[in-house]
Amino acid sequence: MSINKIFGTILVTGFISVLLPACGKKDSGEGTCDPAKLKGTYYSIRQFARDHYGMYKGTPYGFKKITVLNNKKDTVYENIYTIDWPMIFKTFFETDISDKKFLCHYNFSMFDDDVSSTRNYYYEAKDPGLYTRKLIISTNPTTEKVESIYIETEKKTTFTFQSQKLLYIPLKVIQIQRYEKSFMQSPKDLYLEYDFM
Repeated sequence: MSINKIFGTILVTGFISVLLPACGKKDSGEGTCDPAKLKGTYYSIRQFARDHYGMYKGTPYGFKKITVLNNKKDTVYENIYTIDWPMIFKTFFETDISDKKFLCHYNFSMFDDDVSSTRNYYYEAKDPGLYTRKLIISTNPTTEKVESIYIETEKKTTFTFQSQKLLYIPLKVIQIQRYEKSFMQSPKDLYLEYDFM
């Protein structure tokens, strides 16, 4: 087993051991939730991305970037230095729910999926006003290594609406689907996919 795989397994195990205590009794229907009494926090997308990026930084990956904007498709090839990391990180970081202020605002469940052979950690927002609506972390049940991260977001104002579906499969694909509409503009439907090569 390589040092990267060992580090990745330790990292994921640490995240899971932190996220489970944060769930406490709040999602079991027993009593009320008191964030001050809970240990830990919810899963950190920021920390995972930083650690994962640091682990593979400098590896000569190529990317096939597929962009579909309002049904108009374009494909280009990029490398690890030309890809728009700031936009990708910003998009995923905005969904992070690891701040303690989010404790008690998400329902949490864990389940094994025999079809995909994964263990899944599922967060769903209780409050319809929360930006991150769903977060699903799928892991290998034996190694606890992250297999995929799926996120749904939604933001509404008086004149605008935006929804997103984000997917990251480590070292395979990054997907960003974003739909926006506003009172003054035509709807914008964007699909971005970065396939690792």
